[in-house]
Amino acid sequence: MKCRKVLPAIFFGIVLSISTFLIAGEQGEPGKLLMNTIDSGLIILKDPSLQGADKTQERKQRLWNEISPIFNFEEMSKRTLGQYWKKRSPEEKKEFVELFTVILKDSYIGKTDTYSGEKIVYITEKQDKNYSTVQTKFITKNNTEILIDYRLINNQGKWKIYDVIIEGVSLINNYRSQFNTILLKSSYGELIQKIKEKKFISQK
Repeated sequence: MKCRKVLPAIFFGIVLSISTFLIAGEQGEPGKLLMNTIDSGLIILKDPSLQGADKTQERKQRLWNEISPIFNFEEMSKRTLGQYWKKRSPEEKKEFVELFTVILKDSYIGKTDTYSGEKIVYITEKQDKNYSTVQTKFITKNNTEILIDYRLINNQGKWKIYDVIIEGVSLINNYRSQFNTILLKSSYGELIQKIKEKKFISQK
C-alpha cells in the first residue's frame, strides 16, 4: 500500500518534509501552528553548524525538541490503546504514553536525513469546536502527490496533533490494529514487554 511505504518518510510531514510550505488557502490557528512548526524545523535542518555525521544526534534531538510540543502524545496513546486504555491504572497509562512516544520518536525522527526537497502544500482546514483537520498535500521530488490530513484537538487553549491521515489511512488506527492483534493473544504486560524489547513492529 502506497501510504504505508511513504509513511516512514513523511512522519507527520513535520519531521521531514521540512521544506517549502506553500499556501493555497486561508489559514486558521491550527494551520498557522503547523506551518510555524515546519518553519522552525527547517531552520534546524538547514543550520550549517548542525551538518555532518558527527552532528546527527544533536540535530535529531534539537528537531525533536522543536516539533514534539505540537503533538498530544497522551491523546495519541489513549486512542491507540482504544478499549484497553480505561482498564489501565494511572501508572500504567503514564508508562504507556512514555513508551509510545519513544516508539514514534525512534521510528521516524531517524528519517530526517533523507530529506531531498519534498514540499507540502497547505490546502485548507476545517474546525468543529475543539477539533480541527488541516489538509495538506505532500509532493515528492518526482512530483507524486500524497494527501495528508493532520487532526488536532484544542485542550485548554492549545492545539495539538492527535492523528495523521495519509491517503485515508490513520496512523492511530494502524497502531491500534497492531496493538489489538497482540492483546487478543497476549496480556497487557506482555505487550509492554514486547515494546520494551523493541519486538514491536512499527509502521512499514
